[in-house]
Amino acid sequence: MSSPQPAPPLEVRILDSREEATELALAELRALSQRDDRPLVSFATGATYTAMLQRLHQEAQQGRISLAGLRATHLDEYEGLAPKQAGSMVHELCAACPSLLPLLDSGAFTPVPHRAEAAIAAAHEQKLAELGGVALQYLGIGRNGHLAFHEPGVPFERGYHVAHLSESTRKDAVARFGAQPVPHRAVTAGVATILRGKRLVLCAFGRGKADAMRAMLRAEVSTGCPASALRHHGNVLVLLDREASSLL
Repeated sequence: MSSPQPAPPLEVRILDSREEATELALAELRALSQRDDRPLVSFATGATYTAMLQRLHQEAQQGRISLAGLRATHLDEYEGLAPKQAGSMVHELCAACPSLLPLLDSGAFTPVPHRAEAAIAAAHEQKLAELGGVALQYLGIGRNGHLAFHEPGVPFERGYHVAHLSESTRKDAVARFGAQPVPHRAVTAGVATILRGKRLVLCAFGRGKADAMRAMLRAEVSTGCPASALRHHGNVLVLLDREASSLL
């Protein structure tokens, strides 16, 4: 990948608690929900965002946030897991935030395909572009620096693609699948997809993410740490607790 022009520094906020980070992350969605052009928000899954999704459901039930004027999608999906199937990313999102179910049922929530075929992944990317592209993208970071399932070593130019999951990524997913084997493949947004989002919000909590955050923010930008590519974006908010920031 050729070196792009330097972007403004990422906005990094180190907070005393995960609750503070959750509130700031949710505030981004509150602001987006005030727009009248049906903007597209892309959610991230995993324990990092469970509290925010639960809060989102509470606020939607209380009428403090309306999801009716939004479109929704997400970052990635395991091969073979349909949207409402236990273990799928969509199932996880809707379990934490049942207020997303009406969007899914009405077609306003666009699931990532669970068939791991390159043409299907490319068609999904095109569909998101036809919806106006992602206005707000939530992100987590893997312990190896991956974004979504864009694993280390995969070129930054890759958009939605079929990912072969690393052993560390599969190990992190064991609890999700219980006695069932963790899939070896997934369909995922690539770095190129993510960088096309207009506003990016990345959250990382706990000492287990400290090495990845140091690589993302302090090491050379390289495919060895996919999250380091965010330094080329220009509109990124990074929310960390003190443990995740401990090596910065």
